[in-house]
Amino acid sequence: MRIVIFGLAVSSSWGNGHASLWRGLIAALLRDGHRVVFFERDVPYYAEHRDFSRLPEGGELVLYRDWGDALARAGQALAEADVGMVTSYCPDGIAATRLVCDSRVGVRCFYDLDTPITLARSAEGSSRPKAATTPPQSARMRHQSRMEPSWFPQVPVIL
Repeated sequence: MRIVIFGLAVSSSWGNGHASLWRGLIAALLRDGHRVVFFERDVPYYAEHRDFSRLPEGGELVLYRDWGDALARAGQALAEADVGMVTSYCPDGIAATRLVCDSRVGVRCFYDLDTPITLARSAEGSSRPKAATTPPQSARMRHQSRMEPSWFPQVPVIL
């Protein structure tokens, strides 16, 4: 299976619980013979603390500066994929969701690594993302400094 993931970060575990989880999941998928392409926005605060630069064989990490830079490669990856996935806190989640939904990929899904936060924001009626303008300073501040998920109702949610 060929899987394309648009996520927060896999290249830096600094202030980012997503990286450890994704590294483990991707390694297991690759060991089972699947192919994975992970798209991550290259932001300065993760770049300065990067502790992972490439996925194991069968995987590809695509670092991009802005969505326009990633668009052609993302479209190509989705054209060859079986699964298109957008994850919680993906900085370009809305654009990535549109791309996945407009693609011909067989399975379109949203994977929520932050379900309690997503459900709380939804219950509050929040539908607008908060801009990611500052790096995470601590575990307590981490969720306040990244983009809030707002695109999750637009794609199937796999729990």
